[in-house]
Amino acid sequence: MTMTLPEIERDLGQLRLSGVRDTLETRVLQAQGSQQPFLETFALILQDELDRRQSRLIERRYKLSGLEEKLTLADFDWAFNPKVLRQACFQLRTLKFIAAGENGLIIGKPGTGKSHIAKAVAYQAVLQGHKVQYLEADDFFNRYALSPTSQREARLRAIVESDLLVLDDLFLSRTIPDAAGALLQTLIH
Repeated sequence: MTMTLPEIERDLGQLRLSGVRDTLETRVLQAQGSQQPFLETFALILQDELDRRQSRLIERRYKLSGLEEKLTLADFDWAFNPKVLRQACFQLRTLKFIAAGENGLIIGKPGTGKSHIAKAVAYQAVLQGHKVQYLEADDFFNRYALSPTSQREARLRAIVESDLLVLDDLFLSRTIPDAAGALLQTLIH
């Protein structure tokens, strides 16, 4: 049974193989033009699908992470605060602390670049396929304390299931509501 390209594309859509569907015609033309062996062409088509799925997974995890910008350490202005330990920042960026089940702490005075570094590390974790939760701590804890119990449980589940939790600007306002204090204590332990 011979199928036309539109029929194949329709079936690929039904199979949810959008990466293959989007590049199929290009790959077929490339294979015909270079007389590429079938298995080599097929491997490229499969790689297109894997790349598309990986890209969509990363984008979905980014949206769920709470990050509002895709910062990197390459974007950081190292001249802004020469006291920032560049080597330590790039060590955090390797994410070895996640694999080791350890914590990474960035401590310093307000306005020194800690948030940028934390966001860059969190974004790197997203790119490497980790589940990340980035929270502006004081704002989150205030909203958490005011939210109904059912919403608290859902939010707590997302935090607990993450591979990396970033609590940015923790104790900036110096106090947090009692209900949120219990959560913070649980998270730290």
